[in-house]
Amino acid sequence: MPTATKYAKETLWALASKGVAFVFYYALVYFLTRQMTVEVWGDWSGFLALLNIVLLISDQGINAANKRYIAETRDSAELGGLVCATLTLRVIASLLFTVVIALLIRPLLSWLHQADHIALMQRSLLLIALYRVMDYFKSLFEALHRLRSTFIINTVEHGLKLILILLLYHAGDEFFTIVTAFTVAVAAALAVGFVLAIQTIPGVFVPRHAWPNIRQLYLYSLPVFLMSIAGFISPEIDTIMLKNLATDYETGIYSAAKQIVIFLPHLALAFSMGIIPGISIFDETAASIQRRLYYRLLAGLAGLYLIVCLGVVMFARWGMDLFFRPEYHAASTTLLVLIPFVVFNAATIFSGNLMLYRGLAWQRLANVGVTITANVFLNWLLIPVWGAVGAAAASSLAYLPYCLLNLRAADKAFSAGRP
Repeated sequence: MPTATKYAKETLWALASKGVAFVFYYALVYFLTRQMTVEVWGDWSGFLALLNIVLLISDQGINAANKRYIAETRDSAELGGLVCATLTLRVIASLLFTVVIALLIRPLLSWLHQADHIALMQRSLLLIALYRVMDYFKSLFEALHRLRSTFIINTVEHGLKLILILLLYHAGDEFFTIVTAFTVAVAAALAVGFVLAIQTIPGVFVPRHAWPNIRQLYLYSLPVFLMSIAGFISPEIDTIMLKNLATDYETGIYSAAKQIVIFLPHLALAFSMGIIPGISIFDETAASIQRRLYYRLLAGLAGLYLIVCLGVVMFARWGMDLFFRPEYHAASTTLLVLIPFVVFNAATIFSGNLMLYRGLAWQRLANVGVTITANVFLNWLLIPVWGAVGAAAASSLAYLPYCLLNLRAADKAFSAGRP
C-alpha cells in the first residue's frame, strides 16, 4: 500500500501536470482572443468543439479503461505484457478510426451545416491519428502512479502548442496554422512518452511477455467509451447548440466565459490522479482505512473549491477588463452562472475516477446518461430565451444529479471487495 509520502509526492506531480497545462492553455486563449474578433473566435470555437468531439470518439474508451488493469498489475511480472498489448490495441484503434473519419468528414459536416470546416477537418487527420496514442502514455503513467512522467508529457504538448502558435499565427481566421501547431506539438509529446515508457518499464516492448485477454480489456472500454462521449458532449453541446440556436456573438461570449472555468474542475482530477490509483486497490481489511482517506480528501477539495469560486466571482467583477477585449465583457454574467457547474463537475470527476478503477464504469455511464439528457433539454429550452447565459444555466443545472449519483456510488464502492 502506498505511503503518505508517496501520495503527497504523486499529488504534487499531478498538480504540477495540470498546472502547467493550465498556464499554457490560458496563455494560448489570451493570445488568440487578443488576435481574433468575437465572431472569428466564435467560429474557431465552433470548429474546436467539433474537433474535440472527434478526438474523444477516437479514444473509444481504451485509454481510461486500461488504467484499471494497469493499476492492478503495476507491481507484477505481467505489467510488460499488459502495456505492450494495450499500446498495440491503442495504435490499431486510432489508425482504423482515422481511416473511417476521413471517409465520413464530408457527409458528416455537411449534415451538421458545417461544410465550411471540411478542409480544416481534413487537415486535422494526422492530429486525430496521433492524439490518443500520445494520451495513452499519460494514462499509463497515471495508473503506474508515476506522475512525474505525465508532467513531462503535458509540458511538451502544451508548451509547444503555445510556442508554435506565437511564432506562426498572426491574425484573422488562419485556422490551418493553429491545427499544424497542434499536430507538431502532439507528435513531439508522443515521442517523449514512448521514450519514458521504455525507461520506466525495462524490456516492455521485447516480445517475451505473455499478453493478457484483449477481449476483456476491450469490453470494459465500451462503457468507458460511451461514458466519455456523454460526459464530453454534455458541456460541449452548449457551444454547438448556441451556434445553431443563437449567433456567433453569443457563441463567442459563452466560449470566453467557459474558457475561464473549464480547467478549474481539473484540480479535483489532479488530486484524484495522485490518490485514487493508490486507494482503489484494497481488500476487505483495508477498505475502511481507504474510505476515511477518500472522505478527508473530498472535504479538503470542498474547502479548496470554496476559495476557487470566490476567485471566480472576483474575476467576473474586476478581472474581465484585464484578460479580455472590451467586447467580451458581457461574458461576466455567463461566468457567474457557470460557478455551480465548476463545483458539481469537480465532485463528479473525483468520485467518478474511483468508480472507474473499481470496475463501475457501467454504473457511471447510467449516471452520465441522466446528465446528457438533461443538458440537451435545458439547452433547447433556455438558449432561445437567454442565449449564452441560458447555456451556462443548463450546464450548471444538469450536473447536479450527476454529482449526487456519483458520490453515492463511490461511497458504496468501499463496501465491495477487490474488483
